[in-house]
Formats: sequence, structure tokens, C-alpha cells
Amino acid sequence: MPKKHPQDTASVTAADIERSIQALNKMAERLWGDGREAEAKALLNALDSLNRALDRIRIGESRKTLH
Repeated sequence: MPKKHPQDTASVTAADIERSIQALNKMAERLWGDGREAEAKALLNALDSLNRALDRIRIGESRKTLH
């Protein structure tokens, strides 16, 4: 049986995701400044992956609008 998703959930925009990524990037900078380079590097690597995924989503959305 398929799961039902709530109808009243707000959709997340690319701009919302971008703001979250920027906030997490600032957190990584603070971690680095506090001498917690390992945690900062792990967070930056994860953010890099999220940025690449966001780029792929944007490319897909732009292709949909062109066709």
C-alpha cells in the first residue's frame, strides 16, 4: 500500500535550500575557527554534495521550462 503524504506541507524552493546551505557553511567556518577541523571538513564535504545535487535539480527544472 503506498504511503500518503500530507496535503498541507509547504514546498521547499531552491532558494530555501540555498539559505540553509549558507547557514551550514557559516557553521563550518565557526567549527574551523574553534580548531575542530575534522568536523568542519566533514560538514563542508556534505555541503559540497548538497550543492551539486541542487545544481542538478536546477538544471532539471530549467530543462522542464524550456520544453
